[in-house]
Amino acid sequence: MARELGTSRSPRRPRMSSGRAKQVWFIVLGLTPVLLYFLVFSVYPVFSAFNISLHRWGLLDLNRPFIGGSNYQWALNDPVFWVSLKNTFYYAFYYVLWGTVLGLVLAVFVNSLVEPFVTVMRGVIFMPVVTSMVAVSLMFVWLYQPMYGVLNYVLEFVGLGPYDFLNSPTQVMPSIVAMSVWKSVGYTMVLFLAGLTTIPSELYEAARVDGASGLQSFIHITIPLLKPTTLFALVTGMIGGFQVFTQIYVMTGGGPGTASRTLVMHIYETGFKFFEMGRASALAFLLFALVLVITILQLKYLRADFEY
Repeated sequence: MARELGTSRSPRRPRMSSGRAKQVWFIVLGLTPVLLYFLVFSVYPVFSAFNISLHRWGLLDLNRPFIGGSNYQWALNDPVFWVSLKNTFYYAFYYVLWGTVLGLVLAVFVNSLVEPFVTVMRGVIFMPVVTSMVAVSLMFVWLYQPMYGVLNYVLEFVGLGPYDFLNSPTQVMPSIVAMSVWKSVGYTMVLFLAGLTTIPSELYEAARVDGASGLQSFIHITIPLLKPTTLFALVTGMIGGFQVFTQIYVMTGGGPGTASRTLVMHIYETGFKFFEMGRASALAFLLFALVLVITILQLKYLRADFEY
């Protein structure tokens, strides 16, 4: 008995078949270029930028000493940072608010049409989304022009204006928000159109039988069942709103004064106008932390379970 126990062997693990091994190697070899690309062009730049933010890193300086969190302390004590932060919050809030509301309204309107009008209207409203931001920004510079702009011409025709939209400290941010909403509302509309197709038509039919009006069905059926789509639109819109740059750079350059200066504009000028890459990197990581916190809060408090 003891001999038998002493000579007993542990069970062998099943060996991988040659076909299975080939599949594993094929997956590894196929993913390796993608992983290398991600590491080189995504992960490494993030760690490199964080390292730069801990140094006095002048773009043209050879001596770049380690200074710890001094760049972050400078950013938090910089009055321009807080002005830029306030303008960024203003832009992001109203951009997301009006973009989401108008996108939902347009989606419901287009969804109520019949073919071929659905396809035509969807294409017309979505067209600005695929248009270059630079081109749209330049077009709106002319539309907002106080002397010869079409918008001021229409306003004067009805007894209003003219308004110097882009040179007024109180009008410049609303004007940029309006342009941005006009350009991107087609994307939000398409999101809500996709969400509307997932709502069973039987729910509307049952509500109609129970005597519910169209507005009641919209409030009690459409809006609750579009919560996942609305959450996605809010999160992506807020992230995009905090990264606004192109239209600010083209239309106002952050002016007049600092009335339209945003965080990304502040980062750009700090790094590429004043060549302070350490400070610019610190500003970029503060922006990243801000967007991360807001996104987490949105997902925590706006996410809701739903069922049909």
